[in-house]
Amino acid sequence: MTLNPTARNYRVAVAAYEAGRPSYPAEIVAALPLQAARCVVDLGAGTGKFTRLLRPHLSGTARLVAIEPVAEMSAKLANEAGIEVINTRADAIALETGSVDLVTCAQAFHWFDNEPSVAEITRLLRPGGTLALVWNNRDDRAPWVDALSVMIEKYAGDTPRQRSGHWRWILQDPRFLLEKEIVQDHPHRMARQGVYERVVSTSYVANLPDAEKAGIRDRTDAILREAGLGDADEVVFPYVTQLFLLKRA
Repeated sequence: MTLNPTARNYRVAVAAYEAGRPSYPAEIVAALPLQAARCVVDLGAGTGKFTRLLRPHLSGTARLVAIEPVAEMSAKLANEAGIEVINTRADAIALETGSVDLVTCAQAFHWFDNEPSVAEITRLLRPGGTLALVWNNRDDRAPWVDALSVMIEKYAGDTPRQRSGHWRWILQDPRFLLEKEIVQDHPHRMARQGVYERVVSTSYVANLPDAEKAGIRDRTDAILREAGLGDADEVVFPYVTQLFLLKRA
């Protein structure tokens, strides 16, 4: 298999991704079986926003491996102590069979919700090991966030997206047992400029022509003004975080 062409757009969106994307709730990290893990793989690690949260909860001898196919994204992790980085796809991970206790996929599984990748995850996990799927989703219950989503989705085309729900087949896959689902509100305080950075960190927006991005910036500003946030230095961007914990059968 090859990397989805739209995913390559992240090469030009590294700074925007770091500036515009939220971290993850501490309660989500605390729900993961980290303390006794000997090897953890963070699959689709991106710039390492989730990966960095895992290291403090692991023993000093535990192995933490970040898998990210876009080298420009994983460069943010290059000098992080205690984190190995491998630039490869989810269906081609050169680790030993049954050597992994936990595979995490934060903001990523919808990019590789296919049989070859799931077969590779299954191969890596020891029996009884855990697959954790995590997403920060824009909370469209807020009208101004919904307006942003409507604007963004116009550019999506057939790009893999969490909100499509296609990935949910994994929840019924006989190789895994769904142990737990957690849904948690996750408000993210950010500079007002960060709202635009959040928009252009979306894969199918990142590579648009500059003229198109200028129009998106203008529309983002208009949406914030209509929401009464036009003069705000900071905004609270509402998210809903989802965690699905699946045990390898």
